[in-house]
Amino acid sequence: MTNKQRTTNNTGFDYPLLFVTFILLAIGLMFLYSASAAYAHIRQGDLYFYLKRQSMWLGLGLVFLWLASKFNYKKYKYLDRPLLFITLVFLCLVFIPGIGREARGVHRSIGIGFIYFTPSEIAKLSVVIYLACSLVRKKEKMESYISGSLPYFIILGGISALVVMEPDMGTALTIAVIAFILLYAGGARLSHLVYTAFLALVPLYFSVFQVGYRIDRIMGFLYPEKDPLKAGYQLIHLKRALGSGGLWGLGLGEGIEKLFYLPTPHTDSIFAVIGEEVGFIGTSIILALFFFIVLRGLRIARRAPDKLGKLLAVGLTSLIGLQAILNMGVATVVLPTTGATLPFISYGGSSLIICLTSIGILLNISKNSPSK
Repeated sequence: MTNKQRTTNNTGFDYPLLFVTFILLAIGLMFLYSASAAYAHIRQGDLYFYLKRQSMWLGLGLVFLWLASKFNYKKYKYLDRPLLFITLVFLCLVFIPGIGREARGVHRSIGIGFIYFTPSEIAKLSVVIYLACSLVRKKEKMESYISGSLPYFIILGGISALVVMEPDMGTALTIAVIAFILLYAGGARLSHLVYTAFLALVPLYFSVFQVGYRIDRIMGFLYPEKDPLKAGYQLIHLKRALGSGGLWGLGLGEGIEKLFYLPTPHTDSIFAVIGEEVGFIGTSIILALFFFIVLRGLRIARRAPDKLGKLLAVGLTSLIGLQAILNMGVATVVLPTTGATLPFISYGGSSLIICLTSIGILLNISKNSPSK
């Protein structure tokens, strides 16, 4: 083995990234139980219902993390198209009676017995892998709009349309933003991206302002006090949770808003529960941990030995970072309600497994990067 091989193989494994991920997972289990115990007791008759299910998903997610950390990321170039095709099939299957699970008019999951998953979460990872691999293959064509960027916009438009139909506008926008970041990093001209973004405003307008409940969400976000029992209800209680937490919080387990004031306190609103119980100091620590993960992800991208590794690292880091920003932005009433989960912390098996798989891929890229 040459000196060059010794410095590029199995030397850069990012243990700090793995360590911080485990810290967030431990924090997630602790606050998931705090946020869900009363809700689970009333709805399921078991204080530990959501904690037990999340622990099961966590175990599976750690297996995916381990497998992804061992699987050479360069082999994704053989899997990107099949993975994208399977994802499109899954996104269509959510609308098939007997396969897709409907809840209050929403089609977001596929169920097989007691096991179910959310294809739109898989779509985030699939889009990252597909774009990273495809942009490496097409790097010489990206200067052209017709043969470069346009085919990607058509594919992404189809995926986003299926996700919006579920309906899940938050995930569709997340996929679009991640795709634009990757396209820019992959060599697409900024003018092409800006031009397409302006064109996308037309379908975005009809998706938002021509659908009644989405207009209500926007108006509730802008003027929550005008409809405190409906459109503005969640926003008002998010503010109360964070406001009552103050600097140090009311104490772990002592939150009030999780007791059937905040809707789904263990999913979308868990950051507000954290703020109420451990205050500004506790939420700042959570923010710092996510910031650290983003920094490590960008460091892995910078040190990656090839363009595929760089693009994968940028896309996966964006996936985790953007979800965290959206969730915390909603919890702090800076953004309208999107339904985005807080990575590693919110209840949800599909999101947890995808985020842990993303960490596993980042670890594999770091492992195959130079140590210096």
